[in-house]
Amino acid sequence: MRNRLDLRSRAALNRAEYRITSDRMIDIRLGSGPAGNFDAAHLKAIHQHLFGEIYEWAGHTRNERPVVDGRPVEPIEFMTKGSTTFLPGSRLDRGLAEAFRPIRDPDVLKGSNVELFSAVAGRVMSELNFVHPFREGNGRVQEAFIATLGQKYGHDVDFSVITKPRMLAASIAGADDPANPAMRHLVEDATDRGRVAALRTAFEHLRQQGAEPLAQDVRTARPGEQITGVLVATDTHSSSVNTGKGIIVVPTQDLGRQKAAAGDNVTVTVKSGFSAAAADRTAQEKPATSQRAASYWSGQVQKGQGARSSPAGVMKEPDAPAAKLRGPKLR
Repeated sequence: MRNRLDLRSRAALNRAEYRITSDRMIDIRLGSGPAGNFDAAHLKAIHQHLFGEIYEWAGHTRNERPVVDGRPVEPIEFMTKGSTTFLPGSRLDRGLAEAFRPIRDPDVLKGSNVELFSAVAGRVMSELNFVHPFREGNGRVQEAFIATLGQKYGHDVDFSVITKPRMLAASIAGADDPANPAMRHLVEDATDRGRVAALRTAFEHLRQQGAEPLAQDVRTARPGEQITGVLVATDTHSSSVNTGKGIIVVPTQDLGRQKAAAGDNVTVTVKSGFSAAAADRTAQEKPATSQRAASYWSGQVQKGQGARSSPAGVMKEPDAPAAKLRGPKLR
């Protein structure tokens, strides 16, 4: 892919791209990203902020004809990833208008709690993913946009606890049905302080047992869910259960009288929340915001893949490998 850095190797471009965008993402996490009205122009400005140092076409949607090396680049009508076909480029402007419709009224999120914010932001994120407006960097610009939206309405959205398999599954579910709750739950996991704390603890437990959490589908449980699987680890406030399809974090108090240890089979009906996990985590020393952001984005370098162009105005993103859940080492 043509780039300002004149890098010809896809691997070298990936490394440079993620290094540069990680710095730009830190700007956004610190509140220094582009200001705007949370519309198409604002989304383009964020994309330009993230990728402007790398691509001449940064800030241009794929239905536009940006000039690269002195020549206009043809629009991309069709874009696919795996089995998902995104919105045709000729309908992109209408798709963006629909994506931003839930936040068109600036008062809709004023004074919002985590649940309302997650419901609205999750819907916007699902719609943006289906539109897939840019040639490259759609996932990163969506996360940056939602993080900026959260800042405006008093919510700290921390996508560092969202793994790639989790995001992929939610994106596919949302493309099939924008009303699917997967993306709403994902945003809630990144916004609710208790859920963020519980996920961070789960990540630590997985790493202690030799598993890489960013390579697995890890989420928190919702009230009313019944979770069955193998107990990976447990502490005072949260416990991780391997269901065979992913790692689900449950409130430890919902284990009830089960005297379960790591490696035991458990069934948990979720009744509680994760507020205690947030309070406990707050008492511990936290890394700086910039360190958290850098840690997340540097982790993505290991997994990052760019899109590749195909003939006749079609862009095909590489098929993501199936999220093969590597079972934690249980005792």
